[in-house]
Amino acid sequence: MTFWQRCLMSLNRIYAIVLKELAVILGDKGSRIVLIVPVFAQAILFGYGATFNLERVPWTLLDESHSSVSAEVIRRIEGTGIFELQRNAVSLTDFERSIDKAESLVGVYFPNDFARSGEMMVVTDARNSTTAGIALGYLYSIVKKVNDAHGVGEGGLQLRERYCWNENGITRYTIVPPLILVLATIQVLLLAGLSVSREREDGSFDMMLMTPADSVEILIGKSIIPTLIACVQAFMIFAIGFWWFELPFIGSFIELGLFVLGYSVSMVGLGLAVSAMAKNIQQSIVAIIFMMLPMVILSGLMTSVRAMPEWMQTLTILNPMRYSIQALRAIYFEGASLIDVLPLAWPVAMMGVISMFVASYLFRHKIV
Repeated sequence: MTFWQRCLMSLNRIYAIVLKELAVILGDKGSRIVLIVPVFAQAILFGYGATFNLERVPWTLLDESHSSVSAEVIRRIEGTGIFELQRNAVSLTDFERSIDKAESLVGVYFPNDFARSGEMMVVTDARNSTTAGIALGYLYSIVKKVNDAHGVGEGGLQLRERYCWNENGITRYTIVPPLILVLATIQVLLLAGLSVSREREDGSFDMMLMTPADSVEILIGKSIIPTLIACVQAFMIFAIGFWWFELPFIGSFIELGLFVLGYSVSMVGLGLAVSAMAKNIQQSIVAIIFMMLPMVILSGLMTSVRAMPEWMQTLTILNPMRYSIQALRAIYFEGASLIDVLPLAWPVAMMGVISMFVASYLFRHKIV
């Protein structure tokens, strides 16, 4: 047999294997779903969710001057169709409270001497520096239009901005602290999500069923290590942000740790439920990736939830990471206590209880 004949036969065998693999992939319903559904889902999520255009800017107004120029600025702000007035403040205390409680993204203040000085104050919640910068850009554009309309140029109306919680608009304030939860989520879902499916493929899960441990004990035993690893990694991210990047930490370290612990437990329940439902490792990995991407994109980590279309903002209500990142930022930058963030923490706790119940149910029925 010549060299070229051997090469031809080898190519024929490779061709036969390729046809077999193609038939297996296209012939399996689960594989077809994996090939098609994530493409459309991720394209829609990134196309609508990963946007830096603000479609809704909640704002607070305090007008002490009641001048014709301030009325014109207010009219132009409302005429954009983007700014939605949340509070017409009656005092500076009322004005500051609206920003402190994240009720509004920006606050516009016209002091008593505004008609004479032409200086207006804009305060913005800069924990998400990107969103704050875009909102300020809109207001600067409005100020420029007012000045152009009166023919005064840059020497007329002046805007003085102040960034709350992030005085210099540093993007690390937006990204690094929430990574405490994002990396914990990825780690927990991967470890817990692959736990049962990997052992089922290896055959060790059947051996574990022969032990005296019941389903609940197995569930608890499999929850502890992923939770501890997630907490350790969260502490590492916190240490890097605090000591290396020198991000100011105002809150209580103990309360932050307890919050991360509770969040990790919630994610463990979700991962174990996925692992119990999956038949193999491949299904677990696909399900985990399919869950993680929407959770991260719809969390407000990189782009504000306010920048998303209204129908997508509604979807974020079901995302526990959205509430968790808001609560973490409140603890980290404002020094909020666990009691203060309870309205944000209870949806996460409820999801943890539900996911643990589902995981326990699936474990019990798989074992029986």
